[in-house]
Amino acid sequence: MPDESHSAPRDVRSLRRRWKPVKEGVASDDAHEAVRIRLHRCFSWLARVERIEAEGLGADDAVLIYRWIAFNALYGRWDDRNREPAGDAESYQRFTRVLHEHDADGRLGALVREHRKLFEAIVGDEHLARHYWKDPDDSAHTRRAERAVRELREAIREGRQRAAMDSVLARVYLARCQLVHGAATFEGKLNRTAMRRCAQCMGLLLPTMCEVIIDHAWQTDWGGLCYPPRA
Repeated sequence: MPDESHSAPRDVRSLRRRWKPVKEGVASDDAHEAVRIRLHRCFSWLARVERIEAEGLGADDAVLIYRWIAFNALYGRWDDRNREPAGDAESYQRFTRVLHEHDADGRLGALVREHRKLFEAIVGDEHLARHYWKDPDDSAHTRRAERAVRELREAIREGRQRAAMDSVLARVYLARCQLVHGAATFEGKLNRTAMRRCAQCMGLLLPTMCEVIIDHAWQTDWGGLCYPPRA
């Protein structure tokens, strides 16, 4: 049976409490320093989101960026050959593949099923599809968006939760790119719904991802750590 713990409160404090006995116990030696740093970085950005939301400053744009940074802390990999971080899309897709392989309790699948309406809304937004911006005047965009939603539903129905999640994350990544590359106005009216949905999506996914790592995948090789701390 899937673990239903994703329904319980999962703020940063509870995630840190869950991680502490592992971090200070079996994951305390030098061999696991990278995963400790990944989770520490991730928690720091999630804590910042909680702080700005508590202060009434949680604009969807900022929340999405901070949550994606937290996600990036988990999936980022160092490319030893080119001596730079590996590409985002390649890295997060590899991360989600490995994460699903270690999701022994089926938490990610349960999350996708529980929030399928939100994920369908994101995938069905033609403005979040890469092909839309190649030719915005193409009349086929609506049909493509409808087909993408059908494919998402089919993936969920068939238990292909990783494919469903990757479809959603591809859209969220496009929204993230619009923001960090200055291709959107802060709190712009035209993309409010999309940004709100994407920020909400990452707020749902990240605690579950952290729980899977803490409970089942802290020993996994997540790739070289980008920019490790230096004295």
